[in-house]
Amino acid sequence: MGHSKINIAMIDPVGIKAGMDHYDMLLLSGIQHENYCIELFSNFTSEKKNVKVKQVFFNTGVSKVSAITSNFVGFFKALRICKSNKTEWIMLHVFRAGLFDLFTFGLTRMMGFKICAIVHDIESLDTLTLPAIRKIVIGKLPHLRIVHNEFCKSELIKSMDVPIEKSTKVIPHVHFKHLFTAYQEVPGMLEQLKDNPHLPGKIHPQLSKCIQDKTPIFLFFGQIKKAKGLEILLEALSQSTTNFKLIIAGKVRDDQWSRYQDIITVLNLKDRVFPVIRHISDEERDYLFSISKAIILPYTRIYQSGVLLMAMSFPKLVLASDLAPNAELISHNKNGLLFQAGNPTELAKKIDALQCDTLNTNSIEQQAFKDIEEFYSPEKIGVLYREVLVK
Repeated sequence: MGHSKINIAMIDPVGIKAGMDHYDMLLLSGIQHENYCIELFSNFTSEKKNVKVKQVFFNTGVSKVSAITSNFVGFFKALRICKSNKTEWIMLHVFRAGLFDLFTFGLTRMMGFKICAIVHDIESLDTLTLPAIRKIVIGKLPHLRIVHNEFCKSELIKSMDVPIEKSTKVIPHVHFKHLFTAYQEVPGMLEQLKDNPHLPGKIHPQLSKCIQDKTPIFLFFGQIKKAKGLEILLEALSQSTTNFKLIIAGKVRDDQWSRYQDIITVLNLKDRVFPVIRHISDEERDYLFSISKAIILPYTRIYQSGVLLMAMSFPKLVLASDLAPNAELISHNKNGLLFQAGNPTELAKKIDALQCDTLNTNSIEQQAFKDIEEFYSPEKIGVLYREVLVK
């Protein structure tokens, strides 16, 4: 490459608060190249040498006021450092596109940086934001927009009142294979994880007996939002004719767990559902993946699913609703399973079919593992980013 070294920074206040640290490090390590100087400003530190990580946000384990204050102070600090480093591009995540984003995007632009906005949600899935603010944050302030699939690009272009098609690029989400490499490469490590005597009781008091009895387990994993369709899964569970337990693991966001608890009570599912409604540690996540027959994603609205890519990276069989973003990753019966979104009856039938072992689940999991390496590796995604950032 004939161009001079380009300084690129990502500023991410979310980081470890929602698992974005994994995404950030993988993506930036893929973009890293001898002609690039990459730096990450977030709320965690890392010893990995290929990406410089500086903690400027101290927004975990503190009060809401302290977290908000830290977000503003940290952003100022990051931009000041970037200015002294002569950084050219600032990469920013977009989820809500609210007032904080309006301020940070505007400040970044005023200070003369180029903005690469990674737009994860075309419309916020968990909070209400003013359409006018979203259109400024996403439509007018960035120099470049990255979305993870064609569905998102189409929806984003339709939602804006300014022409953004030429400056909006589709680059897939990176996979998460690095999180689970040891289970693939170290003999006996996966079995050791499954045999951990302490984790079942720590996760749920009834889980140990379930493991001992070899009762099949299905898993709903991730933040619990209205758009995630958990009520559809519970309805499907009530219609299912086979015996299994459902673990629901994750924190509640933009919703009330009591709403689902009422559904569980009305449908008489208390003995079949194990709720673990809290933050799930990495070790607990890995354990839940390992003991589950499949991970079920009954989403009714989604733009891309990190949980889906994470499950395929493990690999673990995924049964997901057939929304366009899911269908772009999953080829039914080849690297995963799809069911008609919003249809609990069809979901129940698919679960029962899995119980009857009519599918070669191991083959499906291995195909998923191959596909994500081929299409979603950080190295390949990094090349795509470098191509658009150089122009």
